[in-house]
Amino acid sequence: MKKKKAFFLDRDGTLNVDKRFIKKAEEIELCPGAAEAVRLINESGYLAIIVSNQSVIARGEASFAEVERMMERVGELLAKGGAHIDDWFYCPHHPDRGFAGEVPELKIECSCRKPQPGLLLQAAEKYQIDLERSYMIGDSFRDVGAGRNAGCTAYLLNDHNGNDYDYEDLLDCVKAILNT
Repeated sequence: MKKKKAFFLDRDGTLNVDKRFIKKAEEIELCPGAAEAVRLINESGYLAIIVSNQSVIARGEASFAEVERMMERVGELLAKGGAHIDDWFYCPHHPDRGFAGEVPELKIECSCRKPQPGLLLQAAEKYQIDLERSYMIGDSFRDVGAGRNAGCTAYLLNDHNGNDYDYEDLLDCVKAILNT
């Protein structure tokens, strides 16, 4: 069986506007060009998979159900632009304590919180993904670290520090990758 290739995409700051700890699905607003970028991924034959840290759950600021609604909202907005996400994986954990309303059993060190590669490895197992021929795109060094730790080529958005693989937005990055 031939292994599949994937684009692993961070959510906040990559697909949707980063509003610092989104707590409600209604707060989700796509970044300019995100739907077109995902549509290009879909047309290329790669899987489009969201991998996201969602510490709002561990901090007690949003429920699992609300985070699922957020992910569904991203999917709905992408669909309006003719794009779709194949799946999403998220980490509900956060190692730091001291938040009002926090969920104690989720306040742990884990292998799924980026920059750990656990989310990408879960997706790779589920979909038989060739990680060496796949990409991770995100707006933080945690995202890049997760991609590299999983064996993917990683791209950083909006860094402006002259790093390799630095792009202004998701659409520019996807176009550059698919045109190589």
